This record gives sequence, structure tokens and C-alpha cells, in this order.
Amino acid sequence: MQKLDYLKPIALVIILVMSVGIGSAGFAQSPPEETKTSQSMEVRRIALVDLDGVLRAADANGRIRELLDGQREKFQEEFREIEVDLQQNERDLLAKRELINKEEYDKLVTAFQARVSEVQKEIQYKRQSIDNAYQKALGDIRTLAIEVITQIAAERKIDLILKRDASVIFLPHLNISNEVLTRLNDRTKNARIQIDIKKPLAQ
Repeated sequence: MQKLDYLKPIALVIILVMSVGIGSAGFAQSPPEETKTSQSMEVRRIALVDLDGVLRAADANGRIRELLDGQREKFQEEFREIEVDLQQNERDLLAKRELINKEEYDKLVTAFQARVSEVQKEIQYKRQSIDNAYQKALGDIRTLAIEVITQIAAERKIDLILKRDASVIFLPHLNISNEVLTRLNDRTKNARIQIDIKKPLAQ
């Protein structure tokens, strides 16, 4: 994915928290001796965002999934060829059982089993590599989404942004998820997405 420059901090704190309790009475009853520091942290404007929903719906996420599905199909085809080759080797090995001495046959069996084990490990490695590649790409999208949220907060002078699924009270006009998704899609529409996963071991 294209790497974009991070936005500079703008004397604004965006906090994604699990829960928050803010009441108007809380501010009204603040003691007169409250320090300037606590006053500077007073929250006036709040917004909500469904970050996980934004990531799921992002165009870039769909493109990444398509690339990874293509990689899975490619590897499955390559391993199918390896499987056919192993099956033929097994048949050849069984055919030699009565033609060679036991010691030599056991050596061939051991070598065959070692190759089967190697292929199984490689299959597991490739599956894990694909999963890791997706998680990394998704992490890059998440980072960019946070940048978009930061930008919106600065423009609207929002003091606090909560995760949608962590809020107790939901007011539709506080939800900025759609705007975050729109901007995220716009910033990634020309991004180059590349998934680099090594090929299976050569036969």
C-alpha cells in the first residue's frame, strides 16, 4: 500500500476508549479551585466512529482480499501438482518393494516420508504467510483511517472521539463513520497494493 505522510499533531487528543461518562452536571459542579490543567482538558465536542465497520467496508480492504484470494488459488494449484508427483512417487516406491532389498527400500521410504513432511510444512507456512500478509495490510489501512479521523477532528475541533460499539448513548449526528470511509476510499483509490509471498519450495 502507498505510504502517506503522517499528519502533524495539532494540540488535539483523540481517544478511542471503551467507555466514558460525561454529564453536564459534572461540569456545572466543578469546584472553583479547579486547576488550569483540568480546565484545559474539558471536553466540549464529541464524535463517534465505527472503526471496525469502516475497515470492513473500505475499498482497499476488498482489493487486498482479491489479491490474497488470487495468491491462495495460485498456491493451491502449485501444491496440487506437488501432490500428484508425490502420489506417483508412492506408487513407484510400492512397485519396488519386492524388487530391492529391505535396507535399500527402507532408505527410499525414509527419503519419501521426509519429502512429504517438508511439503506439509511448506503448505502450513504459506497459509500463515497469507494470513500475516492480510493482517499487515489491514494494519496499514487502520493507520491511514486513524490519520483521516485525526484530520476530521482537527477540522471540526472535536475534543473526543469514541468507538461506536463502546458508546452507551448513540446520537446519529455524532457519527462520523461515513465521512471517514469516504475520505479513506478517496485516499487509497490510487494506492498501489502489493502482496509479496514466497513461492513453495521447488521440487
